[in-house]
Amino acid sequence: MVAIKDGGQLMELSYGEYIKFIEESVNDKTLRRMADIVKPLGKFKLLANGQWVPLYYPGYTIITPTKGDDLVNIMTYQVLVEIIERLTGCLDLTKALPAPATALHMTVARLISGELFQKNILNGREQELLSGVNSLFRTAETFRPLEFEIKGISLLPQGVIAAMVSPVNEEDYTRLQSFRDYIYAHETLSKLGIERKRGFKGHITLFYIEDELIHSARKALAACLAEINKEYFSQPLPFKIPRAEIRQFTDFLAFYRNDKWPTYSF
Repeated sequence: MVAIKDGGQLMELSYGEYIKFIEESVNDKTLRRMADIVKPLGKFKLLANGQWVPLYYPGYTIITPTKGDDLVNIMTYQVLVEIIERLTGCLDLTKALPAPATALHMTVARLISGELFQKNILNGREQELLSGVNSLFRTAETFRPLEFEIKGISLLPQGVIAAMVSPVNEEDYTRLQSFRDYIYAHETLSKLGIERKRGFKGHITLFYIEDELIHSARKALAACLAEINKEYFSQPLPFKIPRAEIRQFTDFLAFYRNDKWPTYSF
């Protein structure tokens, strides 16, 4: 695993550190602390009629198949959709909105988005990006689907409620990190401005928070998340990762792919 520095700290966690991070992220104490500091995400706008609309935020990413295309994790996604429905009862929907069920996925490796995408890729270099990913996927080694699991839901400080994804064993965590290393070391992608900006913290976004919450709402949210974890996660939910796909997006509501675009089977 490549040791990348970020502000003097190792960006990627060791297997043991990652397991500890996941376990701490879903405990009641962490949920209360995160509810106190969570900020709005800032990727949606609320219209006067009460409808949330996404802001333009284009880019490409490498993710697991979205729920609608994932035939391996059908039962797990059914549970996550139930949890989204539970969360709608915990949140003021003028301040937060659910992620579309069809778009549920886990990010394997962020590529490029926002202003950097518009500057580096949008005007004529998208095919270069796709060709680079295609060559990368063709030369990476394949073994078998990765065995991961979901240990609970947590609250991320940037305004996201998410299911937290954890490896079942160290070998599969190392394989995922080696794949990420390979992506960020790829010469073509590096020349396009694609780089590792943060370490892997596997999650499946379930809800977006888009406005400041008052103290009582934050307290109630933490209690709701803790109750959901007790009800649904006495045992982890299985989550296999059979393949990774490059997907395009213009906002946070949908992640598209052309059937001709490359995929990578683990």
